[in-house]
Amino acid sequence: MSKLDFAKGVSIVVSGTTNWAQLTEKSGPNKLSEKYQVELTLDEASQKELASMKILDHVNIKRQDGSTKYDSPTIRFKSKNAVRVYDTSKQIFNDLIGNGSIMRVQGTIKSYEMAGKKGLTCYINKALVLELNDAEQIDDSEFWSDLPDSPAVTEAQTKVPTASQETAFSDDDDDLPF
Repeated sequence: MSKLDFAKGVSIVVSGTTNWAQLTEKSGPNKLSEKYQVELTLDEASQKELASMKILDHVNIKRQDGSTKYDSPTIRFKSKNAVRVYDTSKQIFNDLIGNGSIMRVQGTIKSYEMAGKKGLTCYINKALVLELNDAEQIDDSEFWSDLPDSPAVTEAQTKVPTASQETAFSDDDDDLPF
């Protein structure tokens, strides 16, 4: 293997399971970082590839105290702009991507130096959704499993009480101190 030049950027293709994917126009960028990003928990083949490059530990997401954030190696890929995301039919995908979706990412790993610190940053170029875990279709049946079924809603429960404007806004019964 030739020497990898991270100053210029090294292109990679990795696969894994998504966490907090915000890559499309529909999801918008992450509100804190203001970047489009995904945390990708790497599959075994991707872990081996990055380990052979001797960078797996350097790109694995860590907390401020230096401990790893996830049990398995996970990379945060990011971009200033919305990312080209495709489905398995090679069509543009612009929907929400739920946690646990399987994705392949083409990215670039570059070295940086800022405020006396050095490291590697992972940029995302494009992504392929291999298996979608729908963000809006969460099975919550286990959450409610030990509770009895709710009784039917009565007609009285569906009616919203109303008050006439005269009684609702009369001057003599407000609790305002002025």
